[in-house]
Amino acid sequence: MTALSTITLPLHRIIPFSNVEGAGNRISIFLQGCKLNCLYCHNPETIPRYSADSKRVSLRYLYDQVQDSMPFIRGVTISGGEPTIHHRKLVPLFQALRQLGLSCYLDSSGFFEFEPMQELIALTDKFLFDLKGSGLGLQALCFERKNQSGKVPDNLITTQRMKSANLTRNLDNLRRLLALGKIEEVRLVVMLDFVDSYELIEQTATLLKGHPEVIFKLIRVHAKGTRDPDGIATYIPDIGYMNQLEQYARKCGINRVITVC
Repeated sequence: MTALSTITLPLHRIIPFSNVEGAGNRISIFLQGCKLNCLYCHNPETIPRYSADSKRVSLRYLYDQVQDSMPFIRGVTISGGEPTIHHRKLVPLFQALRQLGLSCYLDSSGFFEFEPMQELIALTDKFLFDLKGSGLGLQALCFERKNQSGKVPDNLITTQRMKSANLTRNLDNLRRLLALGKIEEVRLVVMLDFVDSYELIEQTATLLKGHPEVIFKLIRVHAKGTRDPDGIATYIPDIGYMNQLEQYARKCGINRVITVC
């Protein structure tokens, strides 16, 4: 338990009881910091590694908060930001939480290096996988770090500036995590024009073949809480489009499809 007192993390907030962050009633811990800069991010205050609204806490503090929620929870979900940027520090926390009989979940975009993450992956019961997108539009949608204001661009990027391997890392990691039985749900926030949703659904369906237990959520993007709500509003799909995507996902062989509008 010594490591729990000496290792610290930047904490954004804790939700003591949640039933939307994985199976059962869970405590959700939101850490600070994210490598991505998604235009539609509804909690952009968590993107910087440190902020005036976050506080540095020890793993022991987090462990104690979890214990305070017992026995009314089944597990713990670590979210962000992007929690995998803290993967080394989360290892002793997950080890301690599993000794309490709790399941440990990670809510992640999948944009991480798999090999350095293996120790934490082994301790993680399930991932809630936030599939941001694929293809060239993903650069403008999620990787423009210089765009601190989150302003939706007038023109989408047409020149690839990122390595192809970096743009497809999420799908590669999804494939590897599925093979390990580590995925509970895959989410796709649908925003028009940036990503070909139909093509991405086809790619996802191919990966989910043989994993009928995995939930696939199609989430209609919303402007509330974003940094550029007027810009986002231009790219919000209508309900009919969302229903068409759901039907297409089922046609592609995905069994458990949930549409959130």
